[in-house]
Amino acid sequence: MSSVKIDFEKIKPRKLQDSDDLTSFNCDYEDELGCHDFIHKKEEAKLYQKERQGITYLFFHNDLIVGYVTLAMSSIQAKRIDKRYTKPIRLKSYPSLLIGRLASENELRKKGIGKYLCEWCTGYAIKLSEKIGCRYVILETNEQKVDFYQKCRFEQGIEQDSDTGKKIWMYQRITLDD
Repeated sequence: MSSVKIDFEKIKPRKLQDSDDLTSFNCDYEDELGCHDFIHKKEEAKLYQKERQGITYLFFHNDLIVGYVTLAMSSIQAKRIDKRYTKPIRLKSYPSLLIGRLASENELRKKGIGKYLCEWCTGYAIKLSEKIGCRYVILETNEQKVDFYQKCRFEQGIEQDSDTGKKIWMYQRITLDD
């Protein structure tokens, strides 16, 4: 599978469906954040979706699942982001699209799929912002993934210690055609 050439124009997203067979999709490589378990074990992603806690989109290249994202509405506290972006309106928090999970197929890593998924999420946030308030795309990650997200134009926010190690909030201000 690693010899597969990805034509990004042929990648098509589709909302996760109850009938989807995900057994051939594997994203467990360097998966400290549990993306593989989320999509496979106890149908957690499908339950999240049913309960409207997050909507998962599968990305297909032909019939092959190349990655997925799980999205939810959220907000980011103004104190967690760079102050230069808080003008002209100052709020305590800003409406945001949360990337709860983002994963690419193990055999297709380092081929630009993760970056493509981030760009798709940003584009989706821009479309949402035309209908509801949405100013940022945000995510929480670990130290090992910070460089990847910075390459995808996310900025590092506040670090927090948790039971599973240091978690880092990252954000990207969506730019609008004014």
